[in-house]
Amino acid sequence: MTGVHGAGDVQEIEVKNEALIGKTIEEVGPMLPHDCLVALISRNGETMVPTAEYTIERGDKLTLLGQHDPVREGMELLEKQ
Repeated sequence: MTGVHGAGDVQEIEVKNEALIGKTIEEVGPMLPHDCLVALISRNGETMVPTAEYTIERGDKLTLLGQHDPVREGMELLEKQ
């Protein structure tokens, strides 16, 4: 991704953090760093833009968008086991 001064990042990560399963995007959003957001969710081969009410399920892949370091921190949160 080309961002301001090339500092942007986009990553698709499978949710492995059991604490996030069953939570909505609205609940997970504040857990992510300030400059990182959930842009897309892939489930069962379908990709969609999530609403705040969208509930994360086991096996979901979230596409994170934002500044490089915050996206990397968000990846750590999603992959935490």
